[in-house]
Amino acid sequence: MSLTNQEYEKIKRIYDDRRLANDRALASRRKEVFERIPAYAELEEKTADISMECSRALIRIPSETDRKGYMDKLHSDILDLRMEKKKLLEANGFSRDYLDPIYTCTKCRDTGFIDGEKCSCFKQLELEPLYDGSQIKELLKRNNFSLLSYDYYKDEDLKRFEQAVKTCKCYIDDFGKDCRNLLFYGTVGTGKSFLSCCIAKELLDRGRSIIYFSAQQLFQSISSHYYDKEKDELNSLYERIYGSELLIIDDLGTEMVNEFTRTQLFTVLNERAQRSNPVVVSTNLDLDTIRRTYSDRIFSRLADNSIICHLTGRDIRIQKKIEREYNKPN
Repeated sequence: MSLTNQEYEKIKRIYDDRRLANDRALASRRKEVFERIPAYAELEEKTADISMECSRALIRIPSETDRKGYMDKLHSDILDLRMEKKKLLEANGFSRDYLDPIYTCTKCRDTGFIDGEKCSCFKQLELEPLYDGSQIKELLKRNNFSLLSYDYYKDEDLKRFEQAVKTCKCYIDDFGKDCRNLLFYGTVGTGKSFLSCCIAKELLDRGRSIIYFSAQQLFQSISSHYYDKEKDELNSLYERIYGSELLIIDDLGTEMVNEFTRTQLFTVLNERAQRSNPVVVSTNLDLDTIRRTYSDRIFSRLADNSIICHLTGRDIRIQKKIEREYNKPN
């Protein structure tokens, strides 16, 4: 994804701050352990002495054969000391990995890159400018699995919602292995947007790069750069939309549907399919209306490689409003 120099420097500072904060946290832990377990500090000194001897042996012992045997013995001693230290930590109520390096992202070790490729945590930081003015962070506070309730569904509606929840959890667990899209459709207020946000929250917590738009936001963002002929900004936006690990389009059908939005929607779906990057879409439209509104080729792109969840029932927002009115004090 294309970043401005200012955006890149901002991300670089974030990683610098993470490493500094984690180094300070580790230093605080080491101080705590040394004060509570004097024997641990002694083992650390022995380890440091052996490490120094390793360096000296490289110069002091000219014979490669003799040097190898001696170095193997030193490395074995270091491993024994390492195990002894872990046992000492555990015996004193600490976890065995308490003094291991601390990383915000264990995949890239807070460098932002893995084998020269951007880590998913870096990709997510690239998407942050798109969240300026977006409600995604607030949405995820109000819409996540910890707030899941089956109380507003009955009979067949309940069965469909329960199945949709199971589908979402499987989709999250299989993410990265299963590249299919996920399509939620059905009546208004039945949990489609809620489940989309649940997926976003879980995957964000697992370090995946997620980008979320309402359908209106998506096409407005594209058109604002497209018609102002801001080529660099438009290309950067496209790359972020195409390149994120998951794109969520909420409330498809609420945007102004015209030839421009149809073309952009097809391009987004097509580009992401070519990159094996899935899309989660929620809509109040039924499948036949989607086909008639957007064209056969868009419907094909959207549905043919999708897991489809059909949700029905009474509008939960209205049910909650009625409950609030009913429970108001007189």
